[in-house]
This record gives sequence, structure tokens and C-alpha cells, in this order.
Amino acid sequence: MQIRVSLTIRFIFIVSTILLAVLLSIYLYTQYYLSESFYRRLSNRTETTAELYFVVDDVDSTLLRTITDRNKNVLHSENITIYNQNKKRVFTTNDRKGLPLTEDLMTKIQLEKKYRFRDGKYHGVGLYYTQTPEPYYIVASAVDDYGRAFLAQMRLIMVLLFLIVILWVSAAGWYYAGKAIAPIDDMGQKLNSIVPKNMHLRLSQQDNQDEIDRLTQTINQLLDRVEDTFKLQRMFVSNVSHELRNPLTKMSSQLEVSLIKTRTPQEYQKTMYSVLDDIQELIALTQNLLKLTKVDGAKQDLLVDKVRVDELLWEVRGLLTKSNALYQVDILFDELPEDPDGLCMLGNSALLKTAIVNLAENACKFSFDKKAIIRLRCLPDEIQIAIEDKGIGIQESELSYIFQPFYRSSQTADIKGYGIGLSLVERIARMHGGTVDVKSSPNIGTTFTLVLPSNITF
Repeated sequence: MQIRVSLTIRFIFIVSTILLAVLLSIYLYTQYYLSESFYRRLSNRTETTAELYFVVDDVDSTLLRTITDRNKNVLHSENITIYNQNKKRVFTTNDRKGLPLTEDLMTKIQLEKKYRFRDGKYHGVGLYYTQTPEPYYIVASAVDDYGRAFLAQMRLIMVLLFLIVILWVSAAGWYYAGKAIAPIDDMGQKLNSIVPKNMHLRLSQQDNQDEIDRLTQTINQLLDRVEDTFKLQRMFVSNVSHELRNPLTKMSSQLEVSLIKTRTPQEYQKTMYSVLDDIQELIALTQNLLKLTKVDGAKQDLLVDKVRVDELLWEVRGLLTKSNALYQVDILFDELPEDPDGLCMLGNSALLKTAIVNLAENACKFSFDKKAIIRLRCLPDEIQIAIEDKGIGIQESELSYIFQPFYRSSQTADIKGYGIGLSLVERIARMHGGTVDVKSSPNIGTTFTLVLPSNITF
């Protein structure tokens, strides 16, 4: 169902419910008022007739009937009948057939003294008269034709009024629902026109500070993220293509040169070793890409290892010094907890080792003296691992890009690498609920600080 139709139906339902409640209340109150008014008039007529019949000596039955017939206030189909104890009729105001005095009616009149009742279209009043030596039962009945006609006319007017109001509300609801969702329709049309070729387009905001304006702002923020994702995707494809093309081109060129003429076994062996180096470079690149993909798709339920951070740092130091004899790694403990569990955190040991190895290896690689300094600081809620180098540094204008896949600083163009390591580190930190901060000064050095949460109960 369309939103416009749904809003219109809800609007009609709410208004019709309120209108029905109001009209029904008015009708029921009017019905009650007319009924009470008629009963009061009938009761007054009954009491007046009783007083004239029993109290006024000069009024006999014939005169009383004459007075009643000529009274302009006589009710429609009115009949007042007086019965004695034996249910014998002693007086009646006219020859109309009144309501019979049954045993049940006698009992109720005697109990309540003045009893109101309905019998079909007739309103009835029963009076137990005890102002005489012998008690009498007076039964009066009449038809409220005026009240019935008034209520019938009132029902007709209310039905017509209800239908007219509902028709008007339907038209008004349809119109205002259309105006309410018009900005959303316009938003949908504009969004349909935004394609990869014009991802820079955004929805216009009216600064009304209403729900539509906030929705527009949210969609624009989403479009910003989508545009950034498209840019990263294009950069990723471009960089991957470039990184894969270089070793493949080298291998192809070497093999083509080797096939131009017959060569010695030593020359073929040299070519094969060179091609093998290029293949290993491709394997390393592929492995890094796989690591990046695995971290992107990793879930929090993989963080199940109790990781002792200081031991992890010593493992990293051993790996780096073993991989390159020129690398030096110093580990400094700035602030350690009294409880050994303060050095522990819940995470994925293999991924954390990968992140620290990447940072420490970069520090050794880009440092003038091939030396990395790792500082460990344990706070109540977090563990900070700072990795420093005294090297070429990073330009301030490039700091916001270094965590993007395949991005390489202009100062590292001559140093072998793929531009994947820092992106991998940032994703591993985020996966563990942490962050990576960086401070750098060109030709002075760089410090990467890995901040990880430690408030885990083991």
C-alpha cells in the first residue's frame, strides 16, 4: 500500500472515530434528556390527576375526564387509570386502552412508590397513592411521538453530516498526505538520477530542521560514504592492477629475452632465479591481499584468545631480528600493572602479531639506523603499544591517506612495499575495538600508537 493511501486512510479513521464518538454522545444525551423530560411531564400529569380525584371534593369522575380532555398539555395517547387494592379500575381519563395492572407491576409500584417503565412504544409511570384510607394504584401511559420524531430527524441529520464530513476529510487527507510525502517523492527521483558518473551530486536541504531535513542530511552523509567507497574501489583496482602488472611484465620480458637465442645453462639459471623472485613477490602480494580480505570479513567471535601483550612483543622482536640481521628492536616498559592479568587482553593472537610486526617492520625499514623502539604502557582500561622510528617521516598532507589500501607515501617510492600493511593494521585494531594513532615529522621520525581495550574479565 502506498504511503499516501495509508496516511489518508489513517486520517479518515481517526477523524471518523472522533466524529462518531462526538455524535453518539450528543445523540445519547439528547435521547436521555427527552426521555427524562417526558417522564417528568407524565409524572406531573399523574400526580395532578390523583390530587384532583382524591383531594378536591367538587371534582367528580365526569368533570375530571372533561378537564383532562380539554387540557392542551395532554400527552399523545395518554391514559391515566386508578385501581384499588383488588385491581379494580375505579377511574380512567378516557376510553383508550391503557397498560394493564399486572401482579409484577403492582409489586414494583408498591416497593418503589413511584415506578417508571417502558412497554413497547409506551412510557409508563406507576404511582402508589397512600393519602387515602385505602391505598390505590395509579398507572399512567403515553407515547412520546415528539421525542421519537425528533430523534429520527436527528439521526438523519447526523448520518448526512457524518458522510459530508468524511468526504471532506478524505479529500483533505489525500491532499495533505500528498503534500507531506512530496519531498520524499522528489528525494526518490533525485536519488535515481545519482549514478557512479555523478556521485558528487547531493540532495538539497531546506534548513527547516524537520524530519525530512534530517532524513536528507542522513542520506547525504550516506552518499558521502558511498562516494568515498567508490573512490577507494577505483584506487584499489588501479593499485592492484599496477602491482600485479609490474612483476608479470618483468617475468614476460625476461622469458622473451631468454627465448630470442640459445643461451648457456648459467644464463638460463640466472633468468629462472629472477623469475622466481618475481613469482615470490606475487605470492607475497597475494598473501597480503588475502589477509586484508580475511580481516575485513572477520567477526567478533574470533576474539577468543587470552593474549599476554608483553610476551607477544618479545615474539615480534625475535621474528624481525631473525628475518633481517640489520634490524634492531628495543622494548621499553613505561607503565606496568601490579597484577599480571593487567598485561592480558581478549583478542586474536595471530592478527595482533601481524599488526605489530607490520608496524615494527616499517619502523626498522624506514629508520635511518634500522632501529625500532616499542613502548608498552598498561592503563586500567586500555593497553597502549607505541612503535617509534628515527627516519624519513611522513608529510602532514599524507597522514589522512596512509591507512588506505595500496597508498604509498611519496617519500617511500624507492623502498620496496605494497601499501597494504598499514591498512591491515588499522582494520585489525578496529576489529579489536581499538584505534591506531600516528604522529610524524619529516626527517625526524614517526610514532604509531596502537590503543587496545583491556577491560576484559577472564
